Amino acid sequence: MYRCPECEGEINQASEICPRCGADLALLAEAALAAEPSKPRSTPRLLLIWVWVIVVIAGGIYLFVWYVLPEYSATESPQQAEVRAIDALRAVQSSLTRYAAAEGHFPESLEPLGEQAKTAAQSALRGGYTLQYVPGGLLNFYIDQTGTIHMTHENRAALPTDPTL
Repeated sequence: MYRCPECEGEINQASEICPRCGADLALLAEAALAAEPSKPRSTPRLLLIWVWVIVVIAGGIYLFVWYVLPEYSATESPQQAEVRAIDALRAVQSSLTRYAAAEGHFPESLEPLGEQAKTAAQSALRGGYTLQYVPGGLLNFYIDQTGTIHMTHENRAALPTDPTL
């Protein structure tokens, strides 16, 4: 319940006219709003608000790009990138060997291998390489017990007699 500003009697909030004194409540409300000055925002405050909005948007875009794009260092030498990719291959190979020994077969994708395969793929990506685990491809690799990587361009599985990297 509200009170009438004229007679201080309780009235319904939807009333436009006070039932006790007959005061026009809508007119009184308009007069009260007109009498209350609205403080305009100063130019420096508006500029500060806009700068803050731009900084938040730019920061959000930067964080999105930082999260989405791979970490790639243009100052890294090609040899370092290749070493990083080969290390990633060896890490994935050891994970695959452990998985095959435990499960009796190789997985359909690298996801069941867990965090080690994911970390290896990210490491190769930082060097500009991608690891793909698919049946077939342009090159076929073979890693023997000593960790030596053999490769072939032919459409067959690589063998220990194929050239090494």
